[in-house]
Amino acid sequence: MTESPVLSEADVRLEVERLFRRDHRSKLLALFGRGQPGRFELDGLKWEIIPTACELELRSKLPAPGEPSTTGSVYLVDWAEDALPLDVSCRLAGGRIYHVARDARLAALFGARQVDPGLSSTALARLVLMGGAAGLRKITGLRLTGDDLWKRVLEARFGIPESALETGPSFLRWVRSSDAGPAFARACEGDDLLRAVRRELLVWLEQRLGAVAVLGFRAWELGLVDRAIQALLLLAAVEQSEDAYLRGLVNGQLASIAPGLANEVRGAHVGGATEALLEAVLSVEDEADRRLLDAAQQHAMSGGASALATASDWLPAGHAAREAAVAAALSKFVDEPSPEALEAVLAAFDHLGAHRLDRAIRRSEHVEARKMAARLSAWLLARRVRPQLAEHGTAWQAAVDLARRYAEEGGFLDWARQSLRGMRGAGDALMAAVRRLYGAVDAVARADDQRFAKGYVSWVEAGKPSSEVLPIEHVTKRVVAQFLKGGEHRRLLLVLMDGMSYAAAVQVLQRLRDQRRWSPIAWRTPGWNGQLPIPPVLAAAPTLTEVSRAALFAGVADPRFGDQGTDKDDARWASNPHIRELVGEEPLKVFFRRDVHAGHELIDEVKQAVAGDQRVVAVVVNAIDEQLKGSLQVAVDYSKTPILPLEALLSAADGAERAVLLVADHGHVAGDAMRVAGGRIPPGREGGARWRALAEGEQPQDGEVLLPRTSWKPRGAAGIAALWDTALANRAPHYGEHGGLSLAEAVAPAFLIGPEWLDRVAGEDVELSCRVLPEPDWWALKIARPAATPVAAEEPKAPAKAQLQLLPVESAKTPTAPPPASTEPALVARLRASKLFTQQIAGVPKPDVERVLTWLAVLVEAGGSLTAADFARQCGVRPHQVGGVVARMGVLNADGFAIVEHDVAGRRVVLHKARLLSQFGVSE
Repeated sequence: MTESPVLSEADVRLEVERLFRRDHRSKLLALFGRGQPGRFELDGLKWEIIPTACELELRSKLPAPGEPSTTGSVYLVDWAEDALPLDVSCRLAGGRIYHVARDARLAALFGARQVDPGLSSTALARLVLMGGAAGLRKITGLRLTGDDLWKRVLEARFGIPESALETGPSFLRWVRSSDAGPAFARACEGDDLLRAVRRELLVWLEQRLGAVAVLGFRAWELGLVDRAIQALLLLAAVEQSEDAYLRGLVNGQLASIAPGLANEVRGAHVGGATEALLEAVLSVEDEADRRLLDAAQQHAMSGGASALATASDWLPAGHAAREAAVAAALSKFVDEPSPEALEAVLAAFDHLGAHRLDRAIRRSEHVEARKMAARLSAWLLARRVRPQLAEHGTAWQAAVDLARRYAEEGGFLDWARQSLRGMRGAGDALMAAVRRLYGAVDAVARADDQRFAKGYVSWVEAGKPSSEVLPIEHVTKRVVAQFLKGGEHRRLLLVLMDGMSYAAAVQVLQRLRDQRRWSPIAWRTPGWNGQLPIPPVLAAAPTLTEVSRAALFAGVADPRFGDQGTDKDDARWASNPHIRELVGEEPLKVFFRRDVHAGHELIDEVKQAVAGDQRVVAVVVNAIDEQLKGSLQVAVDYSKTPILPLEALLSAADGAERAVLLVADHGHVAGDAMRVAGGRIPPGREGGARWRALAEGEQPQDGEVLLPRTSWKPRGAAGIAALWDTALANRAPHYGEHGGLSLAEAVAPAFLIGPEWLDRVAGEDVELSCRVLPEPDWWALKIARPAATPVAAEEPKAPAKAQLQLLPVESAKTPTAPPPASTEPALVARLRASKLFTQQIAGVPKPDVERVLTWLAVLVEAGGSLTAADFARQCGVRPHQVGGVVARMGVLNADGFAIVEHDVAGRRVVLHKARLLSQFGVSE
């Protein structure tokens, strides 16, 4: 006998409604099936569902013959399929047992009106109609499809969410989370219906989700899902190798890695999307997945396919191999820097960063340090390729040139050096290569420091000449006063960041730029044509707060300031002649650390001063200087760490529509790179980590320079020796130290910044508009290349006297070589396409425009600045013609601002790239 179906109340109701569309003499109905007792009402008549277990029970529940009935009864019969005794059947509607139609039952079960043709005859439908899946959800439409049926059954029977049946990878992710597969396989062994359902399911999965889903289902049944993924990992690694032997080796190992699944694994791999599949299924952040990767690698190693593990984008051995490749490329570059070697280094870093495990097993600080290693490599090459500083000239010119270059790129360089020293966690080979790179960079930087220190001493002894640098005592005269003279609408907040180095300043500006709040403004120091708006500021030596900060506030340098301390800084500021001349009798006050904060807020007096009508307000922020006194074991990156007093001051200045001058009294050097040169400061002798007092007749030692006699020195001392070597300290250093004469200590950062809207509320003052802080090309990993040496044109030879020829001979034609490919910089190419530039050059002869663009390309390739001699050589003109060339490039100028300037005093040609980008609306 056929197994009776399970009938729900809805099934019964639907069948009653169908059968009693025409009237029957009897309201007693027999249906083949089983189910639960129940009641329902149809067309005003109440019906009762009565299950029966045998003929005797059916007879007992039938009403007595002739007994009137006001309700209908539906008897569920599962003990007879076709016929009942005649005396029973004659009392039933239709005189027989009715079988409920499968289509109708399926539709009723899911709340549908129709069923796809043939669906009710499938094994899955039979399983459902027999009650093999409880808790089935209704569908949302009116038609029950095969996909709907599978989704509802798989959800009800195995807990597979509908989202897991959208794609092959999503199904594979689900089967990894379920361990019910082997139990289902065992149930199928003794059940014909379940075996048929399983066959239909495999067909449906392959048609809907492809070979990946078939692999997932088969692996789920066998409890080998992770093994199947391990096999896929090795097949993906095979794609990275051209070794036919390894390919055959892995194919042969599939049966042992994933028993019974070799064909399914190959089928899933054939699609060519294995990498995408693995990426969708695996998470390298998950510990279980990391163990899976280790197991896959062990299969490769034990099976003789270790080369595949090292080529894999996923396996740990592949990451280790890529780190080793970076180490090799980096070591080769350090041995012989070249553009080609740097390209190999950058490619190796990119390849390592693309490994799936990299972000999981390497901390963000390590990844950032690697990027800094790439930048330092680019800097090292740029230093070798770019024109070297001239050896001739005055004894102090080297200090001026080095200070200018340091102001343009030194903050980025020191930031990268500090980050590189913090690299941890790499393999031994990469760490060794990084140390070699750091040593090479440090050697160049230390040579700069030594040359600068000697030049600085000569500069001070010569009376601090040159318009290319700014003694710190001239900041108020040439920056503060000149800025405020631009109009009564200009107001300034001077924030003196005690001890802020260029590296810290660049980090602070980076943080402000990321927040899209404050940026450097377009105002420039009058008469200055450098890349940055303000000339390099040189601190007073020794680079101590008592000496250098006093000079800044007083507006004059006086060696006696070192004995007076900082207590008189407010009086010095109040009597500063350059500011006093500008503001008249207006009160001038400096707010110090004790005045700035009350908790996380500015005290009312500071708020009122910043919001008031005073032209200039000065505040000293000691946050960085105090951090310098901290432990070597804590490093601070100001691009990520806010300086709370500065944040509060900027908010106040924003509301008061003030520009802000961020300036330091001196910089500092990192203490974690220093070793102690013991014994240099005898007991009772004054000195610090970076300076020391000298006795009569005592001379500087290695790494030191003797400061000029006009510099401050302690009472009773014959002089001061200041360290230029950033690797040395006279005593155990703190996190940061100052007092010496390295570039990082002596070149004090000074940046005039403003909120991005300041120019629009200040009477359209274009000098208040914001600009992007220029970054060195090497910071953006642009590869410096040697400038092409112009080939001297051959002198034309006088033609030899032709001889009379009896027969004319046609000369052989020499094939013409194709013109060299254009190497025009991308910036110049974008400028050509700019509509604003097209409008600018309207009416200018095309040959003149091409000549200007050629000269512009020379400056762009050189990073925006060249000595006048190098510019002349690369442009093919004579040195005395440089001024005329720059004048002809005036076709680029607009709004009264020069795009290209000739710094006659500094003997340089400078491209103001930020102005060019802003004027013509182009990007780098």
